Amino acid sequence: MIKCPKCEVANDEDALFCKRCGFPLDENPKNYGESKKVKQKRRKTKTKTKVKTKIKYKDKNDKQKGKMSFFQSFMMFFFIMLSICALGLAAFLGYYIYQNSNIEVPNVLGYSYEDAKMTLKNSKLQTEIAEITVTDEDKVGVVIKQNKKPGSKVMENTIIKLTVGVLDTKVTVPDVIGLKLDDAITLLNKNKIKYEIKYESSEEDNIVLKQSIKSGKKIENTETVIITVSKKETIDNLENNKTEEEKEKEEDNLI
Repeated sequence: MIKCPKCEVANDEDALFCKRCGFPLDENPKNYGESKKVKQKRRKTKTKTKVKTKIKYKDKNDKQKGKMSFFQSFMMFFFIMLSICALGLAAFLGYYIYQNSNIEVPNVLGYSYEDAKMTLKNSKLQTEIAEITVTDEDKVGVVIKQNKKPGSKVMENTIIKLTVGVLDTKVTVPDVIGLKLDDAITLLNKNKIKYEIKYESSEEDNIVLKQSIKSGKKIENTETVIITVSKKETIDNLENNKTEEEKEKEEDNLI
């Protein structure tokens, strides 16, 4: 049996390597001790080198960490001051808005525009007018709507939009072509349309032949519609329509 000089495990006599640690069994045990010492020295040297390297690395890291911590502290201080300023500004604006948003909107529905404007002015509010056509004359010049509800809170100098009724002055032109003159006049008066009559010779009498504005069109009640009415020519009408020159020629011919 051969005893391993390294781990002291018993091996067979013809074994070349230790069955436990793999150490060569043919090596001289004295040399093994020397080689072991050399290896231990090398390990110690390496360990020392590693320790020194680690210490240097740590020192460098510590310096970098110190620099970063100062920068981070400065940025943190800057953001804290910025946040304090923002909060102060927000508080000031909130207080200002609260103080100036305490005006109650008065109810001006049914007022004339001038009275509504004066009432809102006394409440430190401004006005803007919007017109809407109405058929009821009682609503003309009267406030029908206001864009801010009565009693709501607004800021000073807020513009209150007032909708005021104005009379619809437009009328629709009826179709009078083909009607007798009397019927056409009755229909035009019913629709409150001003008219003017022109005559044109025709075989029929007192029939509307044309109208200057088409039927169905909306116009202002101040506009005038011209209607062309037929006039049947008779002997008396022809005599009346003769010019002075024609009459003189006829007298000369008689002489």
